Amino acid sequence: MGTVRRAFFMAALEQYSQVVVSLAMIAVLSRLLDSTAIGIAVIGLGIGTIAFNIREFVTSEYLIQRTSVSRDDVRTAFTLMFGSSLLICCCLSVLAPWLADFYAQPGLKMFIFVLAISGVIDASVSTIAALLRRDMEFGTLTRINALGSIANAVVTVLLAWFDFGYMSYAWGALAAASVRMMLGFHARPVLWMYRPSLTGWRLFIVFGGYKGASTVLDRTYEALPQLILGRFMPLTAVGLFNRANLVCGLPDKFLLSALFSVAFPAFAAEVRAQRSVKEAYLKIIGYITALYWPALIVLAILAYPIVHIALGQAWDEAVPLVQILSIAAVFWFSNILTFPVLVAMGANQQAFEANFIGRGLSVIVICVASFFGVYALVLSQFIVLPFQMVISLIYVRRHVPFAWSELFAILYNSAQVTLGAVVGPLAVLAAHGFRFDMSIGLALLASLLSAIGWLAALILTKHPFFDEIVKIAELLMPRLLASKHGVPAE
Repeated sequence: MGTVRRAFFMAALEQYSQVVVSLAMIAVLSRLLDSTAIGIAVIGLGIGTIAFNIREFVTSEYLIQRTSVSRDDVRTAFTLMFGSSLLICCCLSVLAPWLADFYAQPGLKMFIFVLAISGVIDASVSTIAALLRRDMEFGTLTRINALGSIANAVVTVLLAWFDFGYMSYAWGALAAASVRMMLGFHARPVLWMYRPSLTGWRLFIVFGGYKGASTVLDRTYEALPQLILGRFMPLTAVGLFNRANLVCGLPDKFLLSALFSVAFPAFAAEVRAQRSVKEAYLKIIGYITALYWPALIVLAILAYPIVHIALGQAWDEAVPLVQILSIAAVFWFSNILTFPVLVAMGANQQAFEANFIGRGLSVIVICVASFFGVYALVLSQFIVLPFQMVISLIYVRRHVPFAWSELFAILYNSAQVTLGAVVGPLAVLAAHGFRFDMSIGLALLASLLSAIGWLAALILTKHPFFDEIVKIAELLMPRLLASKHGVPAE
């Protein structure tokens, strides 16, 4: 458990560093670019994201699950990933003129071409990253991804400052891919990996078939509504929805993305050791809800000052969207663990089925909603997210048999913690006449009261996450704790 905790800490450090960089990038670019330019970039990035996630059908993550990995396995992983990326790059280059005409944006042609090149460069990192995750070397992976994010932010912001407009995003993606490629090779300078091989390629496709289908479905689910908005609504609506979605996604990125990075290797290790994953699954559900639920509700209460800080006052129209999305996201807590748990247990087909039913049907709902405007799109989350939650729990329970009463007890405990965290912000809101347009000072006061209330609720309810806080403190401050107990620091 100590190894997993350290891995989570390093993965969390990676995510937090990227969140800080992302926040700074969002704050600056929202002030340098208007909603139309951001809308064009969102469309281009959405197309690139859907296209390059097709290569997950031959994902290198198969290496994580294998009991032992040979050189031929690694060479085959690289060959399949690089070859599929090159094929996708060619297809995007051919389709770029048509896509630019479809959206009546001639500049999209160059945007897509640059993004296609960056996808090929980034393919070389995928196999190395899988090996690092398999070996739980999240510290190295943190450096690679963090420096890649910094390169992306610096190049994008600089080019936006010099009026490159939406193309700043494409050149930033190219710079990030190049930096990650160099750092990845420095971390694992294995030249033999680049020798083509197709040994055992069928095993990669069998594993990646369901993984690829799930990933493409996920990315389509995320990008398609914005692509539809961009075709039938003004590009300003795309930019507005994108900025609101980014702000609403901060708790996810800050609190849960690190957990997802560690979840699959950790659950896979439990399965290889033939240990039950039920206890780990329920415990992590408790951790997620104790962190994620309070953050979402506080975000909804403090949406105005947070949007002003993150985006600027010109984006006030995004505030109601952030509030709606934040409250709806409360139902998302179980989804993040569905794929890692099922795949780690070898239930790839069931993982795909759960995703296909949950998100496949949800895609239809949100795409139909997007025809009626941005508010209909965000309100549709109150339909799709509860539905996905139910599907997720049903499928996981088939392989991790837990009693519904056990889950409800955990959720009830986390609900109490959430209540403790929001009492302070609600008191500040009431003192402000129940007006959400708080000043930065009031927002800071509400945040401080929320943190105090959250910590007090953890202690009073004896929530298991408090034990994790203590253990993380021991990991971060060994000398301080050693001196406190009269033990010489090592």
